[in-house]
Amino acid sequence: MLNFFSAFASDVFRPLATLLIPGAIGITTWFIALLWKFPELRRLVSANHTESGLALFIAMVFAGMVFDDFGARWEVLLDRWADQRTDGKHTTNWNSYLQIAFKSDPIGRRYARALVLRLKFELGVVFGMISALIGLSWLAWLGLGYWTVFVCSSLCVLFVGWALVEAAATHKVLSQTREALLGNIRIIE
Repeated sequence: MLNFFSAFASDVFRPLATLLIPGAIGITTWFIALLWKFPELRRLVSANHTESGLALFIAMVFAGMVFDDFGARWEVLLDRWADQRTDGKHTTNWNSYLQIAFKSDPIGRRYARALVLRLKFELGVVFGMISALIGLSWLAWLGLGYWTVFVCSSLCVLFVGWALVEAAATHKVLSQTREALLGNIRIIE
């Protein structure tokens, strides 16, 4: 019997969480504004669902990769701040962790991978929401109601704030987890 949840294995779930969801968030308001501004484009999209879906998918992946790159740059800032808090211990631990070759896969390593996924998602959401917020300003200029713009913009700002706070917390826990993995690992049979 096929396992339905095998589709959500990390090989599939990772790009979904780190590229497609933030990419979709980031381009949605822009796509709506394009359809609203250009009726010819709306007719073209309406007449060509498959091709439009493919173009949107490619745009989502592209935007997701750009947001992932911005997130990586923000992560470098988090690394610098962690180094200031720990007198350079964070980067030393990170470099030491990168040089480890595990013979067995300790539970902490799987946990660290889950934290990396969460961090990449949180940072992707930050930049996806910022893009959506800029797209909302275009929609406001095109005539979207002020109340709708206010509510949607407020949600974007709240998500940006939430994701930044969560990313900082996740980064800290990830740093602590890597430090713990540098210690002795016990293998119990």
